[in-house]
Amino acid sequence: MATRLQETVPITITPIHPVIGAEIGGVDLSKDLSAETIDAIRRAWHDHTVLLFRGQNISGEDQLRFADQFGVVAERHIPKAGATANNSPDWTHLMPISDKADADGNPIGALGHGELWFHSDKCYHERPHRTSFLYGIEIPAEGGHTKFASLYAAHDNIPDDLRRRLNGARVMQGYDYASNARLSLDIDLDNIFHYIQPIFVTNPGSGRKSLYVSRLNTMWIEGMDRSESETILAQLFDITEDPASVYEHAWRPGDLVMWDNLATLHARTDWPDGQTRMLRRCTTLGEPLE
Repeated sequence: MATRLQETVPITITPIHPVIGAEIGGVDLSKDLSAETIDAIRRAWHDHTVLLFRGQNISGEDQLRFADQFGVVAERHIPKAGATANNSPDWTHLMPISDKADADGNPIGALGHGELWFHSDKCYHERPHRTSFLYGIEIPAEGGHTKFASLYAAHDNIPDDLRRRLNGARVMQGYDYASNARLSLDIDLDNIFHYIQPIFVTNPGSGRKSLYVSRLNTMWIEGMDRSESETILAQLFDITEDPASVYEHAWRPGDLVMWDNLATLHARTDWPDGQTRMLRRCTTLGEPLE
C-alpha cells in the first residue's frame, strides 16, 4: 500500500544530552517525508549523531523506506563457517533483536538477553555500516537501555601527546557472534569477520574527527607490541566510555533511534530475567575508511 506524503512542516530539534543526541519532533515516519524534511533530519544527524523519534507507529516497510533516504540498506552478513554458533533466526534487511522464543524454544530474535559492551556496527568489515535504525516494540519494565558514547568527544579528550603518537595508526577490528565481551587475542582470525581500520576517522558528514575504537571490537594496534597495545587501548576504551560523553536511552514502545556509527558507540544494559524485549534494526552501508 502506498504511503501518504507528510506535509512539509518545520521539525523541532531538542538536545537530550550536553554532548550527544537530540529528539526530533514534528515527523511521522509512517508517511513519505519531503526532501526538505529529510535534509533537515540529515543536518540534525550530522550535528547530534544520535536522533530520537518518539511515538512512532511504523511497519518494517516504513522503517526500511526511511533508512533508504540515508544510504543503501545493508543485508545480513552470515557468520563464517568456523564461527561459534549463536542460533539466531534468519533475516535479510530487518534484524529482529529479542530474547523471546517460539513455542518450540527457538529464538525469534538475535542478541538474546543481557548486557552488551560498547561497539560500532560492522566496524570489522571493509565498508562499516554507517547508519543504524533501531525501533522499540516490546520493552521491559526496567533495564534494557541503550547507551550511546560520543567518539567525537573521545577524540578531543585524548591527551595531546598520545594523539600525536597515534596519528596514522591502524587497529584490528573483529567480532565473535557468540560473545558479548572482548575478543580473545588468540582467536583464529579465519573464523571471524575482521578488518584493519584507521584509529582516527574524519566523518564525511560533519568533518569532525572520531576515535574509532571500542572495547568489544578493537583487538590491537597494528605494528605495536601486544603488551604496549593493550595498555594504550585500555586507556582509549576508558576515554570512549567517559560517563560525561554517554547518553543512556530508556526505551518506550514506538521509539525510533538512528545513529552514526562513525561518530558514536552503543552498548546495552541488562534487564531482569522473566521480562522480555523486542526491537527491530536495519542499517545502511558506509564507504571504506582508507
